Amino acid sequence: MEKKENYLPIIIESLIFGKNSDYPLYIRSGENYILYRSKALIFSQNDALRLKNNGVNRLYIKNEDKEKYDNDVLEHIENIVNSKDLGFEEKAVKIYIYSKVYAEYVLTTGNLKNNKENIKKTIETMIDYLLISEFAFMNLLNLSDYDHNEVSHGINVSIYAMSLANRLGFTNKISLFEIGLAGLLHDIGKLKIPKTFLLKKELNENELKEVQTHPIYSKEFLIQNNMENNDIINGVLDHHEASDGSGYPFGKTEENISTYGKILIIANRFDSLTRSGPYRIKLNMADALNQMNLNNDLYNNAFLTEFSLLMSKKISLSHSPAQEL
Repeated sequence: MEKKENYLPIIIESLIFGKNSDYPLYIRSGENYILYRSKALIFSQNDALRLKNNGVNRLYIKNEDKEKYDNDVLEHIENIVNSKDLGFEEKAVKIYIYSKVYAEYVLTTGNLKNNKENIKKTIETMIDYLLISEFAFMNLLNLSDYDHNEVSHGINVSIYAMSLANRLGFTNKISLFEIGLAGLLHDIGKLKIPKTFLLKKELNENELKEVQTHPIYSKEFLIQNNMENNDIINGVLDHHEASDGSGYPFGKTEENISTYGKILIIANRFDSLTRSGPYRIKLNMADALNQMNLNNDLYNNAFLTEFSLLMSKKISLSHSPAQEL
């Protein structure tokens, strides 16, 4: 029996249908890994459906095959946005799936150092898609799981942040990438927080203090992974601050919060309000936006106004008669 650490989970949908695989695929059964498909055999959409119908959402590859898998994925990602064979919404599905592949790996292992190119390519693909249309971000967000899930939360905050930044005039792809990366990784420091604290309904003073340290842990994580971009680092560090000084970890006021931080504060808060959690009931988008505007002293008001205008289009579409039938 192979050791557990010799295998990596992969999302079934990330496999390229109709392509000969350069590596074998495995199914996990308890602590055992059973060969599912030998090297060089084609994996089809019907195979994926059969696995899903049997409750299998993950396959596994050996660690030694990760580079081959990554090369397959990155090559496929590069072709998605420019594909003439995929519709607008189908592109969104594929982009979201491939974003989740690497977001899940990095946000659950903390291994950014060995996945920088993969994360870079997925965010750049999201940017290319988002710039096609002002409604593109809605297609991506419609795919998200609005549950208590750090991976989908990271992806959502990244999408909200890039969409808001673009509306604010950040049309340079480098800046959008920086904001998107900061959004994806803003909560990475929670890996250092005991899970029991994150799932607990009521925290004592010491536990709350530890949880509120996670932006500092996120900054430390970025530095340990050779991140040298201060805009990204400061944005991550500031994502729980508030313009009136009531935020954490440092209680900064408006003039001391970084620009990326001001964007992330809004993106993070909105997504948190609209997803369920162990200690909160999710709000619909209209109610979440209303609550934020009632407490507008917490945010940069100009940024919040633009975000409200951005989200009002999604809210109006989600309440259209066609959606209600």
